[in-house]
Formats: sequence, C-alpha cells, structure tokens
Amino acid sequence: MSRKSAAIARPAFWSIVILLWLLAAFGCQALPAPTPVYLIGIDTLRADALGCYGGVHPTPVLDDFAKQAVVFDNCIAPASWTVPSMVSIITGLYPFHHGCVKALQENGRVLSQQKLSDGYNTLAELFKRINYRTYGVSGNGHLDEKYGFAQGFDEYVCHPFVDKEGVTSSWQGIVPRLAAEYRFGQGVFGFLFYFDPHHPYVPQEPYISQYLPDYKKNLDKVFGKDMLELIREGVFADPELVKLARALYESEVAALDAHLGEVLKNLPGYEDAIVIITADHGEEFYEHGEMIHGNNLMQTQIHVPLMIKLPKGKNAGLRVKDPVSTIDIFATLADVLHAPPMSKTDGVSLLPLLEGQPATPRDLFSQIDLPWARQSAMVRWPHKYIQRIDGRRHIFDLAADPREENDAFEELKGGESAEAFKTLLESVGYQVRFPPRSITEDLSDEMHEKLKNLGYLN
Repeated sequence: MSRKSAAIARPAFWSIVILLWLLAAFGCQALPAPTPVYLIGIDTLRADALGCYGGVHPTPVLDDFAKQAVVFDNCIAPASWTVPSMVSIITGLYPFHHGCVKALQENGRVLSQQKLSDGYNTLAELFKRINYRTYGVSGNGHLDEKYGFAQGFDEYVCHPFVDKEGVTSSWQGIVPRLAAEYRFGQGVFGFLFYFDPHHPYVPQEPYISQYLPDYKKNLDKVFGKDMLELIREGVFADPELVKLARALYESEVAALDAHLGEVLKNLPGYEDAIVIITADHGEEFYEHGEMIHGNNLMQTQIHVPLMIKLPKGKNAGLRVKDPVSTIDIFATLADVLHAPPMSKTDGVSLLPLLEGQPATPRDLFSQIDLPWARQSAMVRWPHKYIQRIDGRRHIFDLAADPREENDAFEELKGGESAEAFKTLLESVGYQVRFPPRSITEDLSDEMHEKLKNLGYLN
C-alpha cells in the first residue's frame, strides 16, 4: 500500500474503531420501549364523587391526575352494573352486541354469570397483536378468568371481592418484572381494577369523621348489614340513613384516592405512559328513589369519570365537553398505538378529542337487562331518552338539567324527537354474534330452577 493510500485508509480505520467502541459502550442499552399503557378501573365510582368532577370533597390524588390528563366531562357507561359494563370496556361493544348482561352474586359469591365468548377480541388481545406483555389484577370476582376476562393476558389474577390492599399487593408482585421488561424495550400493558368503594361500605378515617362527625349515631343500622336486604326493608326511606350511606361511600372514595398515590407513582415508565382512569358505573343515593346501582339508567348510575393521561403530559388539563362512552377506550388505544385492524367495535377513537378537535355528533347507548330492571337509554346530546320495559318513557335535557330532576317527556310527547328516539332505540335490539353461555356454581336444584326462571341461565 502506498503512503497516500495508507493516509486515506487511516481515518476510515479510526472511524470504524470509534463506531465499534460506541456499539460496545451502548449496545447493552435497551432501545426506547413502546408506549406503556395502564388502564385503572374503579368499581362504583360516580363522576361527582371526585373533586375534579365537581364533588363536594376533594380527592387530591385523582384531582392532581386530572391536571396531567385530558378529562372527559360527560362520559356515559354502557350499563349501570359491573359485568356488562366491563365486558363493553374490554371489547368495545355495547351490551346488546356482546350479550353478557346477567350475573347473580350473593354474600361475596358469584352464583351464576354469563361467560364472554372467545369469538370476540379483547383489549388484552389487541396488545398481544402488537407484541406487548399483558398483566391484569382485579379485586372483583365478577371479572374472574372463568368468565372470559383473562383473554389475552400473559398473567391475570382475580380476587373474589377484596379491598384495595389486596389488589395492590398482587400488583406489587408483578411490577418488578413489568419494570424490567419496560427497561429493556418491551411494550407493557397493565390493567388494575379496584373493588372499593363498592358496598358494603366501611367507614374510613379520618374522612368519615370529617364528612359526618356524628356518623356513629346510626352506624349500627347500616354497617355490617347486607345492603340489598336493607333496601328491601325500606330503611332508606329515612333521609338520615341515606346521608350516612353517602358519607360512608365518600369516605371509601377518599381512602382509595389516597391509596392510589403510591400506585400511580410506581407505574413503570409513568411519564412516557398512557394512563387511563375510569369506572364501570356510578352509585345512587335515593336521588331518584333508588339506592346503590343496577336498577336504573339515571346519570347517578351511568355518568362516570374518564381521564386519559398521554405521554409526557401532552394536552394536560384539557377538558372535553363532548359526550363519550367507555366503549371508546378500545378504539382509542388501537388508533393511538397504530394496532392492526381487528373486528369492528361500537366505539370510536377519541384521538381527535384528545388533540382538541371537535367531535362528530353521535348517539350513545346504555342498557340494563336484569329481572328487576329492564331499561334502555340513548343520549343524543343534550337529550337523554329512557325506555322502560313497562312502557314508561322519559326525556331529560342533560345540559340544562344534569341532575335529571325535570322529565320533559310529557312536554315533548308526540313530538318528532320523542318518536325518533323511540324508533331508533327499538331498532338497535339484540344482535349478539357469539352468544355467551352461563356458568353456574354448585347450587341446589331449587336454586338452579329459581335462577332459570329469573332469566339468569340460558
């Protein structure tokens, strides 16, 4: 080789040496991980139980989270109790399309429940299609693996109706593994479902003493007793007991809020993550003559929080007034993460709204189909139309009357809008592609026949 050739080759040689040194120095470092995603569901959390949704009492952790997130002020749950609502969240389908609308639980034991068909795609399966690792922990026994809720999860734990400490304890066992995977460039999806503040309500200090200082005066009339039995006995005709139940419930909300501070802080990759916090349904305290949930479709039972924190806090603090549904979570995550198409869902992507764009007007639906309550509802903002199985109909203007205190049906009866609502709602009907099957625990022949007659078994 000539001196000239050697001189030319020398810089190239050293460039290769430097490149190899850089590869050696940084080759063991992981590539940036795909966006981590966490979905946190809270059982029985009505929207106005949170300070950031106008609640009477502050909920500091979730109020602070709302400042980091995009907050949807008018999110409608597709049902007013857990099973159909949560199946809707994980499939993006309304109850009248997935068909899981019945279950019966007694004293912390599920007696019978419909199982989601594996013909439907779930949110966890969506993440598996884009090579994410998937983890889930639930504190509600209705979300057990045998009812189809574990579809698509690499690891799924369901506890039969445990409090927040039980859920977080299981989650903490998963976090180190999940954190290691995230550090080394693995996409991760985590699902957490907290049973608190579902009844039976347990007084939580110091909150209950702040909310109702003399709460012990009537506590023995409510605490430790079956809420459904109390309702059947009519004890909540006493406004003082309703006030007590509401205070107990809100103390449970406050305690869970404080608990979530550490949970959120320890989510691996939190700053870069999409974190969604929502609820399956709300809770009523006799505003419309009912208690708890699963008995009507009033806003107390189906208006739920929905907050979505984007990576790096993008668009933090944005408030969206347009009505949305929790069924939209599936389509939104598929859109944001550019997931390959799966079967069609009923929801729509909220990405335009997350970016501050106007919404395309659409109708939203809710349904309850239980032996004691069969109702359907449709929201065509600002109106909400409710159709009951006994033929009664109601129309509320949610913008002017968010508490639904003034039924406008008589005023609008015979009008074009009232009949249009009825026609559209009745046209939806049941269109279940993969019918669910019922799973029944060991029951006496008498109980089995009773459940069958009530419509729990198919």
